[in-house]
Amino acid sequence: MDVAISVASSVNEVYLKNPNSGAGILFASGMNVSRDMLGTMANTLILAFTGSSLVVLIQIYTYNMPYYQVMNSNQITAEIIQALTGSCAVIMTAPAVSLLSAKLLPLFGKSKRKIQQVC
Repeated sequence: MDVAISVASSVNEVYLKNPNSGAGILFASGMNVSRDMLGTMANTLILAFTGSSLVVLIQIYTYNMPYYQVMNSNQITAEIIQALTGSCAVIMTAPAVSLLSAKLLPLFGKSKRKIQQVC
């Protein structure tokens, strides 16, 4: 959600500064802004999942479980799948929001500017 709001807000700001910009320019601006954000959010997400599974990691360390048993554990598999799924969702959010913002802002932004000019 943080990535989506940040990307949509930045595309909106570019559109407000230059209302004549097309969807391609708006999309490229959204992708440029989101590039740095994606790396930090994916890393933060991996660390958050690792922190939430800290009890499981301590339990594995305490019982000296063999590598193959750890890798075949349902808990470890679930944590790995959650981390990968969350990272993929964050990575796919940026282009989707950039595209939607670039296509919808020129359609709905004109009525918003008219309201702002009247006020």
